[in-house]
Amino acid sequence: MQSFDRPNLRLEVVRHRDRGVKEADLVEQVSHLPLPGLVYVARRKATVEYADALAEAGLRARPYHAGLKAADRRQVHEDFQADRLDVVVATTAFGMGIDKPNVRFVVHADITDSLDSYYQEIGRSGRDGDPAQAVLHYRSEDLGLRSFFGTHHTDEDAVRDVAKALRAAGGPLKGAALREQVGLPARRVTGIVNLLESAGVLTARRGGLRIDPDVRPAEAVRRAVETAETRQRIDDTRIEMMRGYAETDGCRRQYLLGYFGEELAETCGNCDNCLAGTAVDISDEDGDFAPQSAVVHKDWGPGIVMSIEDDRLTVLVDDEGYKTLSLQAIEDEPGLLRRATER
Repeated sequence: MQSFDRPNLRLEVVRHRDRGVKEADLVEQVSHLPLPGLVYVARRKATVEYADALAEAGLRARPYHAGLKAADRRQVHEDFQADRLDVVVATTAFGMGIDKPNVRFVVHADITDSLDSYYQEIGRSGRDGDPAQAVLHYRSEDLGLRSFFGTHHTDEDAVRDVAKALRAAGGPLKGAALREQVGLPARRVTGIVNLLESAGVLTARRGGLRIDPDVRPAEAVRRAVETAETRQRIDDTRIEMMRGYAETDGCRRQYLLGYFGEELAETCGNCDNCLAGTAVDISDEDGDFAPQSAVVHKDWGPGIVMSIEDDRLTVLVDDEGYKTLSLQAIEDEPGLLRRATER
């Protein structure tokens, strides 16, 4: 199994209180970093604002987001690949298919929705094996914006209409025909279909979409709502894990690798906390629960231990997401968490 560790990436978090100061500090930092690099932002408007500010600082910078014309997006890709740009300021739309080995930094102006997304995006730097930097500019207030982006709203009336249309069809129904019958935009219908499929109510085949004939529309709505709520709980825990990474006093690489179930035996020496001499070793080789061990929580059910710190551990639970438990609470309440092999 390939390790998630990228030792050549220096991990850093810059914490801010004021949004304006954060924006100015980011531009100042990027203008002095080795080039080329990427700046990721949450909003399309911010790609233009940061790109303009970096251009004023003397860098060849361009914005990139999904709303640009295809020809403009293609030109930015080509210019970045050919080293005709110093910095691309982008939303998450940029990066897929990019394999540029000499990217020297990835700077995030906004927190991502999860450590999975963050790891994927910072992984676009330092692919040549030379030193590179991964910097997150963080305000705790930004977590609210990320939570808003990740909120799952279930339109129960729309779900009911889709379920009724599929049930009335009596057999497979093509997507175009379904959209015409319910009168909803394609994107919304696709989202509802995906939700019903995740809820085990609907199957998608080449012949079309088919709903379980034994499931009535009201039951389909109930299952869809339940599935959406589970997704929301899991997404919320992923954002909390992102907060933990930004706010940890320990080795950031240990924290990041622990999220993926990989233990780093010693502090990395190449993150801001380690370099400042403030990082404590958050690995726990002698604990009762080893990383990747199967456990059972008395309320949440089965899970997998993802990481262990000096006073807490994180468990990934199927229907609940990432849960952080105090080691003291586990000790004080027998049976709260046990190894899966114990009874």
